[in-house]
Amino acid sequence: MTVMSAVRAFSLFVLCLAGCGVDGPGAAPVGPYHSTIAPRPTSWSPSPTPSCPGSGTSLTAEEPNAAMGLRVQTVTLTNCGNKVRSVHGYPRVRLLDKAGEPLDIEIDRGARQVTTAVKDPGSRILSLRPGRSARFTLVWRNTYGGTDHPPALGTTLVVGGHRVPGNFDLGSTGRLGVTAWEPASSPRTPEGGRISDVPWPTAR
Repeated sequence: MTVMSAVRAFSLFVLCLAGCGVDGPGAAPVGPYHSTIAPRPTSWSPSPTPSCPGSGTSLTAEEPNAAMGLRVQTVTLTNCGNKVRSVHGYPRVRLLDKAGEPLDIEIDRGARQVTTAVKDPGSRILSLRPGRSARFTLVWRNTYGGTDHPPALGTTLVVGGHRVPGNFDLGSTGRLGVTAWEPASSPRTPEGGRISDVPWPTAR
């Protein structure tokens, strides 16, 4: 084979490679090149679950402290939003039974009819900056004074629009003591507490 024949054969080989979309030695790409290989995915992690409901407030309840039939439970409201909130006076609370119906009970503001061992801070206005909390205390007795009144058992605490499940065994007393709002020493989320996404409760 002559030198000229070899050059022609090599040129035809290069043109064939270019026409088939394969880059040969020294061949220029024909038209825009689009890779059919998908790019390697970057590391992905799910979006974190919001720790603050859309309402900007969260309500949590600690486990009740029980002794000699007396139940004491702290309930904390935290301003987890970005606006200043305020509460005042005594929170409006209700108890619902397992069917979701309100219990017909007496709300004892100040809790003095239930016990004198729990301090009531008294009614006042509290402003809560973002990240700050206010709390109040629920007090009741699990005692039975007779068979005239069936035992009252609440399974849900309602504070304004917030709802928190629990076990509120009022016995036959039918009375729930509630102290006034007071500042919490620091924002807390007690173990076992539930967060509900509901409108800001109006305290009165």
